[in-house]
Amino acid sequence: MTWRGFYVERADPDIKGYEIGSISRNNLINRYKWVNTFVKGITLDIPAGMGWGTSLLTNASVLIGIDNSEEGIKRGRELYSNLILCKGNMLEIPLRDDSIDTIVCCEGYEHITRKNQFKLIRELYRVIKATGDLLMTIPPKGHSGGRNEYHLYEPTIEEIEETLIGKFKTIEMIETNVLRYRLQPMKNGI
Repeated sequence: MTWRGFYVERADPDIKGYEIGSISRNNLINRYKWVNTFVKGITLDIPAGMGWGTSLLTNASVLIGIDNSEEGIKRGRELYSNLILCKGNMLEIPLRDDSIDTIVCCEGYEHITRKNQFKLIRELYRVIKATGDLLMTIPPKGHSGGRNEYHLYEPTIEEIEETLIGKFKTIEMIETNVLRYRLQPMKNGI
């Protein structure tokens, strides 16, 4: 993906906008550093882009990255041999029910429609184990000032919480330049 003004939507350490010292690079590294403190076991990063952020998750036993970009997946496979990178749709995750210990979803939620945000949460709930953690970063409504053509729906905090009802409970929510959520599934009475 090419550099388009302020927004760089596919994280790649070799493109303009993600050079060393850039805001975009620092934001990505800080988000994945926060996520990595909770990562355990079989970990899914979705959407994973080319897997750069996924490669920063050192606490997982198995790292799976799924993205809908064939180009991104191909490039990631060339760079990160320790990752399992697959082409797939985050609304139809190609994994078994209750198979993932940790799910990472950094900056993906806002790239789908409001209706599909509910579908995404149902899919994440389907594949996560009852003892799992869902770690999400989401830019809140108005974050891009309406200038980011790739954001199909930037939700309010209330709208995010509405999609979680009956599926995930919030363990932690931190408001920074993006919202950081640590969530756990509401399965089997846990």
